[in-house]
Amino acid sequence: MPPVRLALVGCGAAARGCHVPALPPLKGDVQLTALIDRDPRQARAALELYRELGGTGADAVVVATDPAEAADVFDAAVVAVPHTVHARTVESLLAAGKHVLLEKPMTTSVEDARHLVTLAADASAPLLAMAHPRRLFPAYAWVKRLVESGELGDVVRVDWAEGHPYAWEPVSWSMFDRRLAGGGVLTDTASHVFDTLLWWLGPDVEVVRYEDDSLGGVEADARAHLRFGQVDVHCEFSRLRDLGISCTVTGTRATVTIGTDFPAGECTLVASDGVELHRGDVAAVAPAQDEWELLFTEQLANFAAAVRGTAAVHSGPEDGLRVVELIQACYGGAHKEAARPWTVRGTAPDSTVLDGRTVAVTGASGFIGGRVVERLALGTRARVQPVVRGFGRAARLSVLPQDRLEFRRADLLDTDGLRAAFHGCDTVVHCAFGSSGGETDRWAASVEGTANVLAAARAAGVRRVVHLSTIDVYDPTAAGELTEESPGRPADPADREYEQQKLAAEQLVLDAHGPGLETVVLQPGVVYGPWGGQWTTAQLQRAEGDFAMLPTGEEGGVCNAVYVDDLVDAALLAADRDSAAGQRFLVGNGEPLGWGRFFDAFRALRGLDGPSGPGTGDPVPDWELELYRSTARARYDKAERLLGFTARTPFAEGVELTGQWAAWARQVPGARS
Repeated sequence: MPPVRLALVGCGAAARGCHVPALPPLKGDVQLTALIDRDPRQARAALELYRELGGTGADAVVVATDPAEAADVFDAAVVAVPHTVHARTVESLLAAGKHVLLEKPMTTSVEDARHLVTLAADASAPLLAMAHPRRLFPAYAWVKRLVESGELGDVVRVDWAEGHPYAWEPVSWSMFDRRLAGGGVLTDTASHVFDTLLWWLGPDVEVVRYEDDSLGGVEADARAHLRFGQVDVHCEFSRLRDLGISCTVTGTRATVTIGTDFPAGECTLVASDGVELHRGDVAAVAPAQDEWELLFTEQLANFAAAVRGTAAVHSGPEDGLRVVELIQACYGGAHKEAARPWTVRGTAPDSTVLDGRTVAVTGASGFIGGRVVERLALGTRARVQPVVRGFGRAARLSVLPQDRLEFRRADLLDTDGLRAAFHGCDTVVHCAFGSSGGETDRWAASVEGTANVLAAARAAGVRRVVHLSTIDVYDPTAAGELTEESPGRPADPADREYEQQKLAAEQLVLDAHGPGLETVVLQPGVVYGPWGGQWTTAQLQRAEGDFAMLPTGEEGGVCNAVYVDDLVDAALLAADRDSAAGQRFLVGNGEPLGWGRFFDAFRALRGLDGPSGPGTGDPVPDWELELYRSTARARYDKAERLLGFTARTPFAEGVELTGQWAAWARQVPGARS
């Protein structure tokens, strides 16, 4: 029997990560004949991967932008296009007589899903199957057998948590665009989870309560309370925080716990009297598979057999419909917005600041850049073009209203890419800097990258660049009052670390000011707050013993701290005020704050009663301790006079908001939201 001629429709990350690697072992059973994507670059990338993996007939594979262009060369298709175009893509393929294996979710509306089920139910229609590969995970299949055999007794409760900072790198923003994805983490992750729960517990389900964090975009964090008959199911999903990957099914006779990723790791089965019945790996029982690539090979082999009429599909269109019905019931039912006070705080419309302007933000997936984007999207009427090196780290911003957001991907070392990213903008807020890689990489991103930003901004017709620098450009031996006229840090060509990077980058920005391009430099000190790195997360997670060496009470020197929202206030003012052009501004909070009080606040967030006992790890380095002895106190008169800036967040309030975020994000050791 000749092999099934297969097309991949949609050649992005899912196709290349899952389906292309599954094809080579199916030689003689399934033959790849077409790669179809509206972006031919994605199709060509998939073809190159197929060739690298030793796929047969690579030279004969047709690359097309539309299925109709390659209709004569394939009999069946895997559809992995953006969610909101599933329905029309599948409908046209079925009408053309092509069998379809459809990636989840089936569709983004119940009406569309029911329509596809109706089409597939026609006796003369081609086959429609759903790609629900978690049914082939050994641990999932094991739980299915435990439920059906009665070994758990009557199932009474399921607890499912699945969340981690988003790490999958999509090839475009489509995964986070409501117009293309239809939804966020619920549509994406819960498609798998809901299919599994329906497979285990049956179709009798209601939504008791649902909440998520969408502010008009797609949700990145969601929680659902479902009831399957008499079984209470509590699910929590996140693209932002580490919830773990686990599922516990509690029955009257026993309780089973599995890891929900692949492989599942250690799984347990414990009888109601506490006797441990199983601990460890779970053996794969066919059709389940014990290797990642084999999951998708088995799925395609089963699809091919079903096309030939020799097997039933593992998951059919009715299964896809039930998942869509449950997802849409969550979105449309007992819904409550999960308030994130650190996000919505301070985002009331800032009068008419930046009305009608278009603002690009570099480093938009980072701590400060991300908050600039949030404030622009929620508190102004500006159009916003967040610029990121990759889309995967920008899940935090996907919750924002998307009518004025247009994400751009560009590298700081690519001037042409930056110019395209800045096209149509009159303002750039430059927050990106070299934070990863070796010293040479960081220098290149911070210094060469800033030169590229300035050149690209000028070429794109940008009116103003607001550059985020640092107080560290000043002489570190300074004491007393620190102003914009204080001596600078001496340049050291042999030193290419952070302070010298920022010093060199700032000078480039100041030198670039002139006809055709205005520049403004902001110089914050210790910036802390939700999503913060060095002065937030690093302090929350540092070794407990370190706190014995850090200042407490009235000890230590001056901490020139600023809550992130206050820095963003200054950035928005700097983007708008004519008087800011060509100037640099120290930015901070005039409230007196010493390092002892700063670290006492983080001790409190950590639940430490005092400085703590001596540590067992490496001591706090001398250079860091020297920083905490500095008595230089920054003055912010110039920012108040020329920008109209005054910090509005007392340290106690900033710490409170940071603590709320840290507990939610599980950034405090042992914290549970």
